[in-house]
Amino acid sequence: MSRDESADPAKLELTEEQYRRLWDPAADGGYPANHFAFRQVLNVMHEKGVKRLLEVGVGSGSAIPIFEAAGVEISGFDNNPDMVEKSRAAMRDWKLPKRRIAWGDIEDSVSLSSWRTQEPFDAILAMGVLPHVTHERVALENMRHLVKPGGNVFVECRNKLFSLFTFNRFTREFIMDDLLAGVSGDVRAAADDFLLTRVDADMPPKPSEHEARYHNPLDVSQLFTDAGFVNVVIRPFHYHAAMPRFESPLGEAFRRESIALENEPSDWRGLFLCSAFVVQAERPTE
Repeated sequence: MSRDESADPAKLELTEEQYRRLWDPAADGGYPANHFAFRQVLNVMHEKGVKRLLEVGVGSGSAIPIFEAAGVEISGFDNNPDMVEKSRAAMRDWKLPKRRIAWGDIEDSVSLSSWRTQEPFDAILAMGVLPHVTHERVALENMRHLVKPGGNVFVECRNKLFSLFTFNRFTREFIMDDLLAGVSGDVRAAADDFLLTRVDADMPPKPSEHEARYHNPLDVSQLFTDAGFVNVVIRPFHYHAAMPRFESPLGEAFRRESIALENEPSDWRGLFLCSAFVVQAERPTE
């Protein structure tokens, strides 16, 4: 798709007030998590010279000004018509062509036909998508078809290892279902009885519909290599300075200490303290 001259990304600049609003906790569920992910993604995009980006699950369009102001032309699709309209409205607000936003389902290649007839994109961004798809490999293979050879996808996953830090229902489920898989009888029962007295086993409540899927950053690379990607990199984000039960009572102090950890350099603590991570993976050159 051609860009309107008035929509040149070099001319789209965020004011200080607009930038602060992007980081407003009231506008992002109490913690500007995605913006820490975007910061990592943008660093890679600048290094690789990305000019055209396709967002899978574009949502309400919160990523549009961030990437456009960085000089990256963003297009996107969503399988929720309401989100499509919100993103188109965001494009209008930023004086960008709303035709770059459309309806589409990442698990349905037919709905993606119009995108596949275009020149492949330099990169693909998918935040909050993979935890909710039914067929992961189909979704990832469709992403691979939409990105150019040598291009990268950036896909958010929910971090299963974070369960070891939450001390709640997820901790119990991870220990019993993953770590103690294959253990049975009195040994399993004793372990479960122990956990029930030491974690918030009823928190958070189980959802009435299907629960989002979690991925282990230690083995998620196999999922991406099976879908045809190479050079998989794990990039944790959304740190927690203490167990999630303290986020509400500690309020601003919890948020401040957690944000301070977003630059944590150990290369391993984020695998446990972060509730999410971005998988960066490359389509092989052909």
